[in-house]
Amino acid sequence: MNIGFASLIGMEPMPFPELVRWAAMNGLASIEVNVGPSFPPIGDATYPGHLDLASIARDGSGAVEEAIGESGVRISSLAPMVNVLTSNESLRAERTEVLRQSIDACAALGVGTVVTFTGSAFGMHLWGMPGVGADHPTNRMTDNLRIFVQVYGPLASYAAERGVRIAFETAGRGGPEGNLAHSPELWERMFNALPSDSLGLSFDPSHLIWLHIPHVPDIIREFADRIFHVDGKDTEILHGRLARQGILGSGWWRYRLPGWGQVDWPGVISALYDIGYRDAISIENEDPLLPGGAGVVWAARYLERFLLPSPGTADQIVKPLLEAPGASTG
Repeated sequence: MNIGFASLIGMEPMPFPELVRWAAMNGLASIEVNVGPSFPPIGDATYPGHLDLASIARDGSGAVEEAIGESGVRISSLAPMVNVLTSNESLRAERTEVLRQSIDACAALGVGTVVTFTGSAFGMHLWGMPGVGADHPTNRMTDNLRIFVQVYGPLASYAAERGVRIAFETAGRGGPEGNLAHSPELWERMFNALPSDSLGLSFDPSHLIWLHIPHVPDIIREFADRIFHVDGKDTEILHGRLARQGILGSGWWRYRLPGWGQVDWPGVISALYDIGYRDAISIENEDPLLPGGAGVVWAARYLERFLLPSPGTADQIVKPLLEAPGASTG
């Protein structure tokens, strides 16, 4: 397992080669690279986000490989973060093409995962008005799942043909447009409706905290074969404000760096080891108190404390103790 970060979530924008050098200098092993029209161009670039998707898909990985060089930093995923399920069909077609381009770029770069929102065709209130049943006209879950199958069935096949997996961000909002893949029940319904091995989760424990979904390590174990990517982000519940407003209020929770909220990080990382996850924990810095790269580096040092040593590192730790004068050999 390694600690990385999302390239444009709370980070100071910088050209990709400079970003790679910064990551290597600060001991960050991987980058979740934000790409596509959800992100602004960097500097004088003619394309949005950190990489030119069309150029990579057309011309190959040369420029990106040159930027990475011998830094030791790797790309954990490409993350266009688009709502492909939008009810606007022309916009849906545009965003589908962005996701296809991202898949093609992943294949060209040898990156196995693309991260995006599932999205929603009916906004963020997927379940309908609070306290209503499944038959209430404001509940659009069945319609959302139908559109999900229609849209992501072909995309799942397209990704599988190219050796790429689609990992759905597990935020409960997904910007103002909503995001289907935000709870265990919905994950189960999605994967039952479309049981492709190419579809999984970019698991973010911070959202489960404010959604009041408990036992996060057990959820990780339950969805072991669907966790393709993991976000490093926390949530702090502001209980005084919650007590004054209730859950329909605003500002009673906020995102924090790992260690400053309610996520049980030792339990989460232990569960990730249990399920055989060995890829990136990608820090998303939306913390209002320590923004930018400084916060990413602080969070990386915090999370590293819970990673198990590699076999070689373990030998370095244990062997000197066994060879110490007077050490018992059994």
